[in-house]
Amino acid sequence: MKNYDPVKTTYAVIIILVSLFALYITSAFFYVMVFSALFAYVIHPVYDFCLRYIKNKQICALIPLSAVFLLIASSGIIMVKALMSEVSRILEIPNTLNGFANMDLRRIVGLFEPFIQTHPGKLTESIGGYLNSLVTDYVPRIQNNIVQISTDLSILIIELIVIAVLTYYLLVESETIAAELINLFPDRKTGMVFLGELNHIYQNLFVVYFLTCLATGAIGAVLYWVLGIPYSLIWGIMTFIMALLPVVGAGTVYCLLALYYVLIQDYFTAGALVFLGIIFLNVVPDFVIRPKLAKSRAAIHPAITLIAFAAPVFVIGPIGIIIGPLTYGFLLAVFRTKKIIKTSRIQAEKLVAGQFEASAEKKVEKSTELPAGRPIERPPEASSDNFFALEINPWH
Repeated sequence: MKNYDPVKTTYAVIIILVSLFALYITSAFFYVMVFSALFAYVIHPVYDFCLRYIKNKQICALIPLSAVFLLIASSGIIMVKALMSEVSRILEIPNTLNGFANMDLRRIVGLFEPFIQTHPGKLTESIGGYLNSLVTDYVPRIQNNIVQISTDLSILIIELIVIAVLTYYLLVESETIAAELINLFPDRKTGMVFLGELNHIYQNLFVVYFLTCLATGAIGAVLYWVLGIPYSLIWGIMTFIMALLPVVGAGTVYCLLALYYVLIQDYFTAGALVFLGIIFLNVVPDFVIRPKLAKSRAAIHPAITLIAFAAPVFVIGPIGIIIGPLTYGFLLAVFRTKKIIKTSRIQAEKLVAGQFEASAEKKVEKSTELPAGRPIERPPEASSDNFFALEINPWH
């Protein structure tokens, strides 16, 4: 075979095999790396803002990470305290768990003695035997579940640590990464156009979407507090989480709360929740906050946004909320880049044609002004060589 080098072929095969093996051993952390990159992209504006005043990249990267950690930790503590408070109230109710725990099983069965044929003692023994067999059968399963939960919790903690570390380094090296991405394209100008469109689209799909949902949760917390609903901060966090799900939306939270107040016959609070919720948790975020945050050139049709976030969930699960917009945004950036380059080339061709026409007209005008006897200069022909000889910069 012509130009066949066995040494280079062996090296190429080894590199391909090692690369495939590297992809295999890191496949379990694929979603972790994707989420780290997305998380770094979302909080990157905060990093840039801090970098204007603090010239240390490491400190600027730690500030948004610490803020997110404190927000999650404080929200978790508030939820646990609210849950413990509600559980303690339930346990304080008379004739509940404490009351039943202190009562003798034989005494409970004796209450039903007039209505049953079996002697209370035999019935108690049969119930005790049934409970023993039930415990014997299900204790191993409970133990296995506890082991599985502890294992999953350990893996989750490791993944969260990896996400935090990767996000930190992605923020610190963001400028270097952005510069290297352009070099991956054969045509540098095309790469700049594509990355610019991809950045605008992802800003609309992720940053603007996330900030809009965060504002919806904050408005919801204030609204619940004004209406006197207990645990308004927790319900605001739930509103933020539900707003992240396009199919569910923030309406799930305030509608369920309104239904609860209808059941307890507090119709004023229920009506206020529905009316104010529609205005401040649906209309204001979608028609006031989102357009203010989104850039006009990166505007994406709501139908595309809904499909990008919702459709992949039914195929690949909850991770589709991340993978779907990444995929649709990439394809939309390719389409827009092709359209921009095509439009720029057409405009450049029209500009060159106009320059040739103007040059020809000037030549003709000058030739008519020449004295008699002097030969008339003819305008140059618009050949293809002259076309490509001109300096064209469609991205100017």
